[in-house]
Amino acid sequence: VSTSPQTTIDEFRDEVGRNRFIRVNVAPGQFNIRYLATVEVQTSDANASAPETPLAELPGAILSYVQTSRYCEVEAVYRFAVRTFGNLPPGYQRVQSICHWVKDNVHYEVGSSTTTHGARDVLANRTGVCRDFAHLVIVLCRALNIPARFVTAYTKYEDPPQDFHAVVEAFLGDRWYLFDPTELAAISDLVRLGTGRDASDVPFATFFGAARLRRLSPLVEPAIGSETLVSLQTADAGILLAPEQARGGREI
Repeated sequence: VSTSPQTTIDEFRDEVGRNRFIRVNVAPGQFNIRYLATVEVQTSDANASAPETPLAELPGAILSYVQTSRYCEVEAVYRFAVRTFGNLPPGYQRVQSICHWVKDNVHYEVGSSTTTHGARDVLANRTGVCRDFAHLVIVLCRALNIPARFVTAYTKYEDPPQDFHAVVEAFLGDRWYLFDPTELAAISDLVRLGTGRDASDVPFATFFGAARLRRLSPLVEPAIGSETLVSLQTADAGILLAPEQARGGREI
């Protein structure tokens, strides 16, 4: 991790030790941060016959993933979930059916949602981005007592332009399985950044005070050497989000 101008970087983990965070206290003015890593991706094979686990048999630590969270309002969609998916055969195939329904019934549109939109809004508006697709799948699973959680990730896809990605994990049988309701990238290509109840637990960045993200430049390539990434990820690469200085506020 490197910054410009240089500043002290504080590293810490969440209470359960699942996610790693860095924190910086930035003076007024332009600030750049770069994170470069080579990672090994390990993906378990899907099991189409994986069963749902009864609530009474779930590990205690899993129970929070069937409850309401900030962006996943279980009670608000409970009747819809039961009416639409309650009679489907339980297990992996039911979660997959939920993902297919969301893909077929929600239009992927960049800029169609805000940081305050939850799964209920996505279901009502039928538009969103990967984060919204994930929240809707999570809340529909939870309404059926299927533990589900949010995964922030890197991946590589051609359309839309490179960005951070959001997918879903559902607990079936005795382990977690990844699902991508947007179908934008292969599950095997995902690089996990963080795991939580919803996006509020694992945003790729949180700003406090008068701050605005002006340029975003994620890049994922097969590991040939770190020099390849450094040469491709130039200062003016990526998505220009805010060409002018922003006014105050707090964004996640």
